[in-house]
Amino acid sequence: MGHPQEVSMRIVGFVYMLKCRDNSYYIGSHRGEDVLARVGEYNAGAYKQAYTFTRCPVELVWNEAFYRYDEMVACERQLKGWSRKKKEALIKGDSKLLALLSKRGFRPAQDAHPSRCDFVAPQDEGGVALHDEVGISGLKQKC
Repeated sequence: MGHPQEVSMRIVGFVYMLKCRDNSYYIGSHRGEDVLARVGEYNAGAYKQAYTFTRCPVELVWNEAFYRYDEMVACERQLKGWSRKKKEALIKGDSKLLALLSKRGFRPAQDAHPSRCDFVAPQDEGGVALHDEVGISGLKQKC
């Protein structure tokens, strides 16, 4: 029988989020105990091939320390897949908004972007949708 994996009480690294000069976000990880040193390296231009190189200065807006490398890597991968709104909720520490944005099927309000429209089925005089009688070509744009 295997032994449970022991958790080191020493920080193995950080996952961090940087806000770049162009207002984009960069998610990264750093093996080590000084995430601020890493931010300084970005701002000094140490990583010429990095996403951040042409977007300096960068600002550290969120970070979390990890005691297990596998959890650090999993966190970084997860955050990289998040929407901008979700990242901003994390930065603000808004757990309610973060929970809402984490629900499957959540879509932002229509006014989030002027080109966003819903497609709705035609309705009868009583306002009841005629879903069964309409194919995809019969849907009308509602903006």
